Amino acid sequence: MRVNVQGSKLRVGRTASGFLVQVEGWGTLRESPALQEFAVQSLDDPRGPSTVVVDLSHCDYLDSTFLGCLVSLHRKYNRTLPHRFQVAASCDQCQKLLAPTHLNHLLDVTEVCPEPISDVVELSGPILPTADLGRHVMECHRRLAELGGSQEESFRLIADQLARELGEAPGGGDPPTDQYEIPSRRSIGPDQGEPQAGLQ
Repeated sequence: MRVNVQGSKLRVGRTASGFLVQVEGWGTLRESPALQEFAVQSLDDPRGPSTVVVDLSHCDYLDSTFLGCLVSLHRKYNRTLPHRFQVAASCDQCQKLLAPTHLNHLLDVTEVCPEPISDVVELSGPILPTADLGRHVMECHRRLAELGGSQEESFRLIADQLARELGEAPGGGDPPTDQYEIPSRRSIGPDQGEPQAGLQ
């Protein structure tokens, strides 16, 4: 049963090698900007390499924007070994949240979630202007469209519509790269994510 979206939150704590981000309730376009901002700041920290693990053990719903955000972070930080960005999920959670879009074959998924070594506190998300939120949603859907599959056209149409609304050229963004594994173009199944309206 899905919890009320108003009860959804991200919590973060330190681990021995970096940070743990716990997703409680839903992971949607409301939460994904906070995840992206925190992960990028943590993983780009000049003080040294660290890891970020996203814990889905208390999550029961991910929309397509959040899934695209996971793909974007995987693509940016897992080009070389050892991987620095992981998703922690049990087999059941993996089947429920990631398998419908076959991202369980792309993302670095582990069943072993690191224990926090500090208090876990709620992560406050950035207050994004409408245009910045639209650009975030657009880029997340571009990342999903690049993976191909049966929903490629749907994801691309959402990204292109948002690009037009933002005054940008449809089909832009970073080109696909062969530096990270892309599942079979037939493998991405129907999205279980957000309503197709994009921004609401």
